[in-house]
Amino acid sequence: MSETADESTPEDTSNTTEDSSAQTTPAVEDITEDTDTLDDTQRNSINMLNYITVLTQEISDSKESRLYLESVYSALINNTYPNAIDSRTQAQITSMLDTLEAYRMIAVKRDRIEYIYEQNQAQAIRSAIPNPIGLLSAVKSGNALQALASVAYMAVDSVTSYEAASTETELQYLQSGWELDDSEAAELHTSRENAFNYMVNMVRENNLPGDYSLNEESVQAFVSWKNNTNLVRKIAWLETNQSVYSQFGPYWLTMARCYYDSGEYEKCLESVDQYESIATRIFRKDTDYAEILPIAILSAKKVMSEAQYAETAEKYLTAIMDNTKDSHWALRYFAAQTYLDLYALTSNPEDLDSAYQIAFDNVNVLVDKQKTLNAEYLADIQEQKAADGATDREKEEIDQYNKLRREERKTEMPPKSEALYVNCELLFALAEERNISEAEQTKIEAVLHENGEPLFLSEPLDRHFWFHENQKNDTEEIAVEFDGENLTLPASCLMEKSSITVSISGKDSLSDWIISEVKRPGDSTDCSEFMAVFTSETGKNYEYEDGDIITIQVIPDPDRPEETMTFTYKAAAVKQFLLFDSINFEKVESK
Repeated sequence: MSETADESTPEDTSNTTEDSSAQTTPAVEDITEDTDTLDDTQRNSINMLNYITVLTQEISDSKESRLYLESVYSALINNTYPNAIDSRTQAQITSMLDTLEAYRMIAVKRDRIEYIYEQNQAQAIRSAIPNPIGLLSAVKSGNALQALASVAYMAVDSVTSYEAASTETELQYLQSGWELDDSEAAELHTSRENAFNYMVNMVRENNLPGDYSLNEESVQAFVSWKNNTNLVRKIAWLETNQSVYSQFGPYWLTMARCYYDSGEYEKCLESVDQYESIATRIFRKDTDYAEILPIAILSAKKVMSEAQYAETAEKYLTAIMDNTKDSHWALRYFAAQTYLDLYALTSNPEDLDSAYQIAFDNVNVLVDKQKTLNAEYLADIQEQKAADGATDREKEEIDQYNKLRREERKTEMPPKSEALYVNCELLFALAEERNISEAEQTKIEAVLHENGEPLFLSEPLDRHFWFHENQKNDTEEIAVEFDGENLTLPASCLMEKSSITVSISGKDSLSDWIISEVKRPGDSTDCSEFMAVFTSETGKNYEYEDGDIITIQVIPDPDRPEETMTFTYKAAAVKQFLLFDSINFEKVESK
């Protein structure tokens, strides 16, 4: 790759429909016959450095640089394949990691960002596939899989991936400091130059073919065009410069996505084939490859016969599972749904079994996150402290985090891991579909409810994830208080987005109830003793009349609006000082 690509950056990045039919260069030129004399370690070392050089350019070009940097750092430190890297390359990567470490976010902020990202991802999955086993009967399953694939590929450095932040304050905290300042960006640039210089020296000293190393201009041009939003122009440029990047794996993954987005599904599949033919293993798990496979599966579904699609999808699903870790639950969820799609086509029970096993494994891993959320919710807030030698930025972020947690705690409702929830729904639906044995039911309950304890602190949510009898609370036994403008209920009966409607004698309705406080008595760690207070601005000014019948309807789980709790009160006038009337509210017991 000693040839230099045209580094010009397009000024017009609008999404147009330019005709590129005049392009005469073959879109996907076969490179499998290209020969080289490098051993695996030499070739993988060069590819790793090419990869780092491009990644650091992408960090610099990303608007949310520090956020993208986090994903790069994690991939390098946790996923580098040791057998593919020689000692000199290892030293260079270590130097790179040392540089990146200086610009990482504080740990609590990283954890919060990961949590919000997963919450938003899981909510998007439920929107894409409301019925967890709907693909078993869907006529146009491709549409659902297409929506699901886009969720599995959600960009970690996109602001839209964090819209699940519960408050504007939280979102502002998460976004603050995402961009690198000028000095930090300059340091990263220097680090990239060092890596590039090392690569050139290694090629020269070891008499290696220079065609495999990307020069600085090629790196900048590739990143610039990869991020260009004009799909037609981007494809044209990538095709023109294929000879420059043909041995660079990410080039083919980029081509695959571009061809998929433009509806050229056969070329998408050909690009995936080209990537596979390079066969460089620089990571333990090739997550970039795994992330592109959902669209490869969708492309196969578009252009192949059912038999060919089934065979190809099986191959790609195996690759997804082989190249993902426990944390890649969304990609594995896509795999499970694709197995359901295959089962609908082939009636092969092994496909249904595979979907079930993926759902079970996802749940088994995600349970720990819910337990951590529960423990944090029940305990007092643990104030974070800056470590010795912390920078001013880190100290400020820790102060902001502590302030955010104190503010959140005032109205904090029982936590819910959306990722666990969506996988539990799939697992229980598949358990019913497969008519699992009593022993298997007991096994699942042992995973979810250790020692018979609830998994979710919210009872309306938790009761759906038992196989054996688990009666819901009797509304008559729920401690509820109502005074016209405030409604108090146990937090364990509710969820973060529970809705409340109060009807007065069938003539008026109050629906502007918002959580104002969650009272925690003393040192109690029993969620059922935490009392959630809701307030209505309309209720504050409403003139209740003697004899009014107040019907309170609470929908604890917004995903199950048919499940409601109903409480009834009667307004009664009370004399005060023989002059003024006030209104008391008496609870009416059900007959």
